[in-house]
Amino acid sequence: MKYSIKYIASLCIALAFVAALPAQTALNSSYFMEKMPMRTQLNPALKTPNNYVSFPGLSNFYLGVNSNLGLGTFLYPRDNKLVTFLHPDVDANEFLSKLSSDNTLELDLGMDLISFGFWSWGGQNTVNLALKSRTGVYMPKEIFQFLKTGQEATGVTRYDMSNLTATTDNYLELALGHARDINDKLSVGARVKFLLGAAHAEARIDRMDISMSQDEWRIKQSGHLQATSLLELTTDPETGEITDYKMGSNFGLAGFGLGFDLGATYEIIDNLTLSASLTDIGFMRWNNLTRAETDPNKEFVYTGFDNIGAEDDENGDNPFEQKADQLGEDLKAMTKFYKTDTQSVGNSLRTTLRVGAEYCVLDNAISFGLLSTTRFVGYRTYAEGMAAINFRPLSALHLTVNGSVSNMGSSVGAILNLCAQGFNFFIGTDYFATRYSKQFIPINHARANLSLGLNFTFGKKHEI
Repeated sequence: MKYSIKYIASLCIALAFVAALPAQTALNSSYFMEKMPMRTQLNPALKTPNNYVSFPGLSNFYLGVNSNLGLGTFLYPRDNKLVTFLHPDVDANEFLSKLSSDNTLELDLGMDLISFGFWSWGGQNTVNLALKSRTGVYMPKEIFQFLKTGQEATGVTRYDMSNLTATTDNYLELALGHARDINDKLSVGARVKFLLGAAHAEARIDRMDISMSQDEWRIKQSGHLQATSLLELTTDPETGEITDYKMGSNFGLAGFGLGFDLGATYEIIDNLTLSASLTDIGFMRWNNLTRAETDPNKEFVYTGFDNIGAEDDENGDNPFEQKADQLGEDLKAMTKFYKTDTQSVGNSLRTTLRVGAEYCVLDNAISFGLLSTTRFVGYRTYAEGMAAINFRPLSALHLTVNGSVSNMGSSVGAILNLCAQGFNFFIGTDYFATRYSKQFIPINHARANLSLGLNFTFGKKHEI
């Protein structure tokens, strides 16, 4: 059993390193920044006043980590030193109260290769070519509960460790967008996205049931691995058992997909605008995946040792050692993966709903914004509320500061936009952790991101 968890955990770490292929994501903080070219990725109805073209490869670089776990979840000060959550001086309730039923670590990396926008055909048009990479590890609470508390003193102790998952998706996205005014109050926009898959991998324990009592332990498990050429599996030619794996370097065309973004804004009264968008409506299909599965019929049963202290028999074999070896073999048999038929898999994109409201004062020099973000599709539902104050003291200088609360924790952020005539540079973050260790690791929740970009503006200024 520990071997199984170790096997999946090692693959999780490997997938995290694979995620170094860049991707594209925009800061929520930019939603209310009028001159930010990247905000159209949050709502395709949001426009910018000028034409623009990106600095190749640096129009929008993004790095983000999103987790409801932090250093303080696993390390505790005891007697002037730090100990792990497994230390006997750390109370189980203190540790488990910091966990949710689903514990998440997600990594997003992104880069725009080409990006430009121009006013024509009755509105603003955008073209964006980007690399995207998203990697996530999803861990049920009962894994940590098992490690901390183990078997209860009386009765039957049961654990359900199903759906332990590590996954990574890497693809190229070409997005074409158009936004236009229907009248002086209502604006609408849409984007179509063509996706070309580079690499995908998933390691998952579909089911792991553990039952522990004074009389016996029982473990049932089933799981699978699947990967494009990203993951190279070595198999036993006779049994099909996976004997080794390594990360490959063959990033060919591994799949394709199609997505849509839809958005609208409406000024209900002077200076008060409501907006809403649905982004990433669509699918991604991965072709010719190599797949391996465990044997779902294998079951581990342990009823204790009844040969402790036994003498060796006439052949020099010890009954206690024989049973211990057999138990080890039974556990290994449960965690062996066997290669199955190659197959294709279709996944939904991470569809996200955003609803915003902005109220402007002092002739638009300052505005107050509220933004709700809900991601419906994925291994974990994500919901966030953000409040922002947007300062526009000069036409060439815009600043936004914000605070957010979500089911992954709370945070603060800020973004600076230098938008003088001819160029547009921005740098900012949605989530800036307030408590760090000496090694600059977030203590409460590992939530942080950073985005920056350089674009050049030109042409007539349009009313937005």
